[in-house]
Amino acid sequence: MKTKLIAVLMICVQLGWVAPSAAFDPVDLKRLLETKQCGGCNLTNANLAGMDLSGTHLIGAELRGANLKGAKLVRANLEGADLTGANLENTNLTGAYITNASLKSTNLRNANFANSTLIRAYLQNANIGNTNFKDANVHGANFTGVNYDVAALKY
Repeated sequence: MKTKLIAVLMICVQLGWVAPSAAFDPVDLKRLLETKQCGGCNLTNANLAGMDLSGTHLIGAELRGANLKGAKLVRANLEGADLTGANLENTNLTGAYITNASLKSTNLRNANFANSTLIRAYLQNANIGNTNFKDANVHGANFTGVNYDVAALKY
């Protein structure tokens, strides 16, 4: 029975009936690293951990599941970006522009959003433990179901 199931799955994948897991577009990643301009890029599940992406323009970018742990996104423009399920632990987002962006189910533990703009940002079910929002504009942001501790909202 297992052999038949594996054979059927192999045929489905070959015929395109079953999509492989989403992955980033290497051309988009190269463009981001060379120009710091990557509006609408597909960076789904990309490993950008520890990278200096300060001042990048990622308007409308797909960053679902991306690893941005420890990355530097100072003054980055993430307007309309989808960071659902991304790892932004220890990420520096000082002065970043993050309006109408999805940060649902993201790991934002120890992230720094000081002086950032998070207007209408969606942070449902995100981990914001010990995250710094000092002097951030979070007007209209949705924090439903977030996981936080006492030190999370520093003013």
